[in-house]
Amino acid sequence: MSVIYRTETYNIIHCAKCSIGFGIPAEFEQKRRSDRQSFYCPSGHSQWFPGKTDEQRVRELQAQIATKNDLLASTQREVEKRYRLQRAAEGKTRAIKRRVAAGVCPCCTRSFQNLKAHMANKHPGFPADAD
Repeated sequence: MSVIYRTETYNIIHCAKCSIGFGIPAEFEQKRRSDRQSFYCPSGHSQWFPGKTDEQRVRELQAQIATKNDLLASTQREVEKRYRLQRAAEGKTRAIKRRVAAGVCPCCTRSFQNLKAHMANKHPGFPADAD
């Protein structure tokens, strides 16, 4: 006569309907938690593990992370674009200021000794035109 010894781990769970405690093998529990199929308590009540699997939760979190990363990248591109536009506008403003300081009309690009008088006579609405 030969004897075989086997060690198995059982997890105790309780029936959702009759509250009876019963043991199920750990492998079986893991399989039912992942495939969400039903099983029965000793009294015959159908049982299942509700909710999402760990894999489903991980996939959802990865999708959320990807969406937020896309939003972050889009926002960074927009910030960089606005920064470039701001720098370009500042450069144009500096160029106009240098030209005006040198006596060059910003409207007709001609040089004048008295630029202030030229602007008052020839371009009286210039500040309003600049808006």
